Amino acid sequence: MGQDKTIELIRQNFWWPKMNERIIDFVQSCLECQQNKTSRHQPYGLSSPLELSYTPWQPIAMDFIMELPLSEGYDQLWVIIDRFTKMAHFLPLKKEEKTAADLAVAFTQEIL
Repeated sequence: MGQDKTIELIRQNFWWPKMNERIIDFVQSCLECQQNKTSRHQPYGLSSPLELSYTPWQPIAMDFIMELPLSEGYDQLWVIIDRFTKMAHFLPLKKEEKTAADLAVAFTQEIL
């Protein structure tokens, strides 16, 4: 019921010093009170699994690791993972290599 309703119900018939504090402590430490809370969010949506792949390098996943210490002029990593074979490529990038054309050139040189 929560702290407020519990205090109201007990206050109708009883009183003792520091009653509110004791009730609040009891409700916060009560296992059943903590487990039986109502959810305050919308129901979760249905999960939709990713499609299975049957050929390498068709579905890929990629991510950028940025702001690394400078090493041979490179300070970023572009991680490209083939979801079929689980093979990963780690391409070093420079800060100025940020355009889509630069990434396409790096992808075709390394992957294809």
